[in-house]
Amino acid sequence: MQNINIRLFEGAFTGNLKAEQRTNLLTAFLLLLQIGLLLYLVLTKGFSYSFVGIYLLHLLVFPFLVARIWLDLHPEYRRHLTLTDQGVRYRKGFRKKEQDFDWEEVDEVYLSIAEVVFVLKNEERHLVRFNMLHSNTALHRARQTIQHIVQQKGITLTVS
Repeated sequence: MQNINIRLFEGAFTGNLKAEQRTNLLTAFLLLLQIGLLLYLVLTKGFSYSFVGIYLLHLLVFPFLVARIWLDLHPEYRRHLTLTDQGVRYRKGFRKKEQDFDWEEVDEVYLSIAEVVFVLKNEERHLVRFNMLHSNTALHRARQTIQHIVQQKGITLTVS
């Protein structure tokens, strides 16, 4: 069986194009406003706390833009759920540690519409939510894949 990679973050199976366009438009607008404020301060040689405050506030857009570009170049740091014959690997968020375990360690699997819970033999629980999936067909495919692998491995499955 080949690896199945399920993305649980933006653009998982269908992208949110309108939100991305709005973000890019807002970023461009705030960047232009930032440059305009800087030019105004340089040309008038005036110092105003309000302009400096607004300028510093708009500087927050730049790290957001850089982080977004970096995440596009390094998709392995996004949320994901990877199922293989050997085990499961997932990451819940950008700054979260990637978790992985083998199927031999899994005692039970609880599968619902919104999430999957892997209960290991040492009573450790791993919860992965499906709420970031944008497509019902992707959600259905993910649930079917998990059910198929769990039944193939002979693990107790509870579906709700």
